[in-house]
Amino acid sequence: MAILMVSVCAGTSCHLLGNQAIVDVLENMPPSLQKQVKFGYTSCLADCGEGPCVTIGDKVLKHASPERVLDMIKEELAAKK
Repeated sequence: MAILMVSVCAGTSCHLLGNQAIVDVLENMPPSLQKQVKFGYTSCLADCGEGPCVTIGDKVLKHASPERVLDMIKEELAAKK
């Protein structure tokens, strides 16, 4: 089973724009997703006006919301199968 890497920008701008809601969702994903996703933080992705930013695999998601992050994770995992 391939592991999908997900990194949430921990920069000040992304924090102020709501990255904590994304972190909360990632920490509370269903167990079936938790087994397939490795989640962590990254330093500033230099898109401060478009945050919060999240990398999912090799893609950067700007203006991320918890729902969009989960949807993209599911899409990326489906594409790996």
